[in-house]
Amino acid sequence: MQRIAITGGVAEGKTTVLRMFESLGAQTMSSDQLAATLLAPGTEVWEQLIREFGQAITAADGALARERLAALAFGDPAVRRRLNRIMHPAVVQALQARLSEPSPTPIFVEVPLLIEVALQGMFDAVVVVQATPALQRQRLMARGVPPQRARQILQAQLPTRCKTPFADWVIRTHRSLEYVEAQARRIWRTLTQQVYSVAQRNSVSGVKIGQEYRE
Repeated sequence: MQRIAITGGVAEGKTTVLRMFESLGAQTMSSDQLAATLLAPGTEVWEQLIREFGQAITAADGALARERLAALAFGDPAVRRRLNRIMHPAVVQALQARLSEPSPTPIFVEVPLLIEVALQGMFDAVVVVQATPALQRQRLMARGVPPQRARQILQAQLPTRCKTPFADWVIRTHRSLEYVEAQARRIWRTLTQQVYSVAQRNSVSGVKIGQEYRE
């Protein structure tokens, strides 16, 4: 099974690219979705967060007020570090468990903090999704994020240009949707052709795959 990470910054199109690979036949998974399951009321991670940050981060029904917690984290690096100390180990453990399950096709996993947490060793290849910072801000504000908050979010993140050296492929999403889809199809063909060739040769896995798409 080939395990491919999709990473990049906020509002750069990671989920859109993930869905493109899903439509081509890949198994897909999102670390953010895994994190959401870990944050359900009554879970160990939920209890840890309540102990760390208090009841102020919960809604009336006991569910985590994620927007409230995010506002605290993006507004204060110390709070963000405290949050990450709880969340990162739990998400990594959940990822490892899911990736240990067999898959008949390549599995693509959206991992926004792949490079920051040094998780690239868990994967066979890395796809970095990149847009321009101006487009990131535009997309965030289109989602209803106030301009000042959008700046805080972008400033808190590792610039995507620092992630591209780790990429096997770079998909640039400031281009047209058709262009992005074409890049996804080329990567998919490379992966599936390699699987076929390896099966035909009955050789061992671990071959470096693909090539980096750059403009």
